[in-house]
Amino acid sequence: MGVRKAPVIGVAALFVLLQSLAFADEVTDRARRLLQEKNPQAAYQLLQPLESQRAGDPEYDYLLGIAALDSGERERAVFALERVLAVNPNHAQARAEIARAYFLLGEKENALREFQNVRATNPPEAVKHTIDRYLSALGAGPTQLNGFLEIGFGWDSNVNSATASNQIAIPALGGIVATIAPSGVRMHDTFTTAGGGVSMVHGFTPEWAVVAGAAVNGKFNTHQSEFNTGTVDGNLGLRWSRGKEAITAGYQGQDFRVDNDDFRKSNGVVAQWQHSYSEYSQVSLFVQEAALSYPTQSIRDARRTIVGVAFGYGWDTPRKPVVFGSLYGGSEKQKEADQPQLGHKPVGLRLGGQLSVGANAVLFGLLSYERRAYDGDDPFFLARRRDNQLDLRAGMNYALSPGWLLVPQIAYTDNQSNIDLDKYGRTVISLTLRRTF
Repeated sequence: MGVRKAPVIGVAALFVLLQSLAFADEVTDRARRLLQEKNPQAAYQLLQPLESQRAGDPEYDYLLGIAALDSGERERAVFALERVLAVNPNHAQARAEIARAYFLLGEKENALREFQNVRATNPPEAVKHTIDRYLSALGAGPTQLNGFLEIGFGWDSNVNSATASNQIAIPALGGIVATIAPSGVRMHDTFTTAGGGVSMVHGFTPEWAVVAGAAVNGKFNTHQSEFNTGTVDGNLGLRWSRGKEAITAGYQGQDFRVDNDDFRKSNGVVAQWQHSYSEYSQVSLFVQEAALSYPTQSIRDARRTIVGVAFGYGWDTPRKPVVFGSLYGGSEKQKEADQPQLGHKPVGLRLGGQLSVGANAVLFGLLSYERRAYDGDDPFFLARRRDNQLDLRAGMNYALSPGWLLVPQIAYTDNQSNIDLDKYGRTVISLTLRRTF
């Protein structure tokens, strides 16, 4: 008899366990809905009575921490969020919430440490600006320094962004078919990359700050070294912020090199107004003006003007989805008035987003489209060039540990043009290891 009862007892215990798990899921799902509906008090009242039973469950503790914090129970929020971080130190959302809890409790050093830890994980721009406001309120600094170092490798289907055809008809020569030199036809290769950068915010009053940054990056092809590229970027400006408003203006410059020779230099100014509706939503207007110079092809020297609007919106849910985008337009006018075919008017759209798929992983994607209408007929192809360029990018930021990111990604470019020589496609697959500090 005893032998026969054992399976019955086992099934009954399993049934009770499954009922318990189903109830647990129902509770956390309901609490999540209440938080999404901006009703943290109801979520807290639902979760708090179960704390003695469910403490140690990261999902439960995370929701309890948010509900407690937004209900004014700050110390209870810290206890719950500390349990999450004890199980998973890389839980960026929990670390951000505990930083906010420390801030509201007046624990300056703890809040400062946790905000800086979250910022080092390379969060969305809207989150960075929110953290910067907290750091400013904490009197952090007065100088805040952030930086990164990275190394990567990958494969590029078109290292020289060239057409796939080795023969092109030239209308100006009566339709004669010309053979393109091998260096002008699409080449594929593997590559390595290396780069680094640093940024600084120095607040000298509660509302005013100096912002500056510099970055370098190199791409080194395994075989086609004549198409190695490198960039050096720099910026310096002033930022004014008060409440939800911020205005930034300053200098931007870039030196772009090919095969270790200067190819293009850009020097200009940028201005941006930004309004933050919440920690995860913002809108901005921007304008850029830059002088472009080509040391070995001065005929291409131009002045580029871009104006646009950008937005970012996020949801305060466990997966932390964020969408962002921009719409812009402008002109690139040649300094040589008799070369209108080199100038153009770009109009573009960018849409992107990201989604947390675990405590350590964030998926991201970006789609951009740009139409370029050139100002004059090409003297060889006897047509006014029109380009339609589509870019797609997708990948993942995976936190190996605080400050260490592994970034696999794939990028695709399709440039359609009414001039065959300017048509090309390109796919780049890469894996990058980044250290932020």
